Amino acid sequence: MNCTQCKSSFEINLQDRQFLDNLKIPYPKKCPTCRKKLRLAHWPYGILQKRKCDFSGETIVSTYPPGARFPVYKKEHWFSDKWEPPQQEIDWNRSFFDQLYELQCKTPHFHQLGKQNTNCDYADDVWESKNAYMSRSMAGVEDVYYVYRILYSKNCVDITYAYELEQCYECTYCFKCYNLKFALNCRECSDSSFLYDCHGCRNCFMCWNLRNKEYCILNKEYSKEEYYEKIKELKLNSRKFLHELRIQFNKHIRDDAFHKENLNLNNQNCTGNYNLNCKNCDDAYFLEYGEDCRHVMRAPYIKNTMDVCGLLRAELCYEICQSTDLHNVQFASFSVDCNDSQYIDQCFNGNNLFGCVGLKRKKYCILNKQYSKEEYKELRDRIIKKMKKDEEYGGFFPYKFAYNGYNLSLGMMYYPESLDDAMANGSYLEKEPKSSHDGIDANTLPDDSSQISDDLIGKPIVCKETKKTFNLIKQELDFYRSHNLPLPDLYPEKRNELRFIQLAPLQSIKIKCFKCSKDIVTYFPYDWEYEKILCEECYLETVY
Repeated sequence: MNCTQCKSSFEINLQDRQFLDNLKIPYPKKCPTCRKKLRLAHWPYGILQKRKCDFSGETIVSTYPPGARFPVYKKEHWFSDKWEPPQQEIDWNRSFFDQLYELQCKTPHFHQLGKQNTNCDYADDVWESKNAYMSRSMAGVEDVYYVYRILYSKNCVDITYAYELEQCYECTYCFKCYNLKFALNCRECSDSSFLYDCHGCRNCFMCWNLRNKEYCILNKEYSKEEYYEKIKELKLNSRKFLHELRIQFNKHIRDDAFHKENLNLNNQNCTGNYNLNCKNCDDAYFLEYGEDCRHVMRAPYIKNTMDVCGLLRAELCYEICQSTDLHNVQFASFSVDCNDSQYIDQCFNGNNLFGCVGLKRKKYCILNKQYSKEEYKELRDRIIKKMKKDEEYGGFFPYKFAYNGYNLSLGMMYYPESLDDAMANGSYLEKEPKSSHDGIDANTLPDDSSQISDDLIGKPIVCKETKKTFNLIKQELDFYRSHNLPLPDLYPEKRNELRFIQLAPLQSIKIKCFKCSKDIVTYFPYDWEYEKILCEECYLETVY
């Protein structure tokens, strides 16, 4: 069949049909990519900015702009019993989605996702953490700045998708590392810089594909004395010099490093990339401990689930975005501890909800109105019948339900779009807060880490590329000085974007193994110009 959005041809395989038939849900009319893109459009990546709490008038920091189409409450107020969510009667003469959209627009949303945090006001989606600044999506962290998607880490700056790091800087997809800088896809490394695909390495510089090595430069081993002498000659505290090193490092990754066809680990019968300890999962990305899942992304500990992005601990779920602890829930966003429900948005501890927004500890509700168990089931079935007739039932929330514009969502990170394309799909682009171009030109910042002065704290710095202004805080200046690192000259979100790009490709490509010429599937785009891509067998023979 042909996708109703991109018009491409796609198939619904037997496993997908069996799953949907079991849930009595119509087969999708969009291809898996367009379905994923729609869910990611509902995953906010808005700009952290000051605004007022619509309940108390307090100043809060949120990714929702002051002009958001729904009220925004400070989360402490939202989770209290000080207010009651609005409710609506069902209007059988109107589209159910239109009624649900109206309800969403007048129902308060909490300003920030997360709990049990200290000094994390300038952060979002943060859990059980302390001292996080201009950061998102993290748990169990302390003293981190400008990080995205990290767990159980401390004293880190500019990190993207990493677990258990300490004293690290500019690392992407790294795990259990200490004092590591400028690294990609490394594990259990320490006191090193510019590493790619290295495991168990210490005191290494500008290296790739190494295992359990020490005192190496450009993959050549030296004595301890020789190594430190050579490192001492490098101007690692100079921003200009580090810029040249980045160029050299990327060239070595492109031309010299070997690349495993995918970054999956310990999986059985799975397709996709960045998956760990999974079984029978198809078209899966960043999935951990998943079983019998299809078309999923960033979803640890899920089972028998299809078409989800950002789901933790769930079973029998379909078309979900950013939710936790669900069972037999379909079409949900930002909901937690819910069962046997459909089309719910920011609902908590609910059962048997249909078309509800902002409910807590409720059951048998439709458009937030309470019904008896018998009334609920009768009305729900009648609504589903009407939605099928109106061709509304069976898909995720339309684009207009997204909290932020497409440009401020994870959709834009993975699938960049123009305004015309976004509008054609029913989305919109959101105006970003105005950024003054007045400030210190980043090109004039001190080049040497020894010249960093506290006089720069709080002063606007104009990014050399985006021309947006950003500020420096004392904690990060202390980090740069202690690690002999120069000041950054790019806007923080631009720095994360450059790291994120290394993980963003989700499209599979069929190629030949560089060594044995066997047909393999990889996820490195052609324009990265990686030549030495190996099947798993050849990779293990070559690198380990």
